[in-house]
Amino acid sequence: MNRRQLLTSIVTLTGIAAILPTIARAERKRGGDTAAAGPVLVDAKDAQAKAVNYGANHKDITDKALQTERAGVKWADQKCSGCAFYDKTKEVSVGGVKAAPCSMPFAAGKVVAQTGWCSSWAKKA
Repeated sequence: MNRRQLLTSIVTLTGIAAILPTIARAERKRGGDTAAAGPVLVDAKDAQAKAVNYGANHKDITDKALQTERAGVKWADQKCSGCAFYDKTKEVSVGGVKAAPCSMPFAAGKVVAQTGWCSSWAKKA
């Protein structure tokens, strides 16, 4: 390695070292603030939530075609808390609402309300 290559390497490494803290702060700000704030409820207005007819409250589902018996469970008894995809072991309170993670893709990284419902509802075994 000659002197020119050595100096180029030193300048490059110094520049990288100067920029890394800025990148790290930006990453923390983008992803870290949400984690620090705690779990986030799925927004029923989100496109993915709308695709599965998610409502944070069972009463919000007004489409009569969706209000059917599933796997022997009456419509009135179908809530996220009784769904196979709802992880009750990780239940938390978010703004006074009991909620837990749901393994359906529309809820990735968020939690669904215990009283919610979506068209992917499946009877807990």
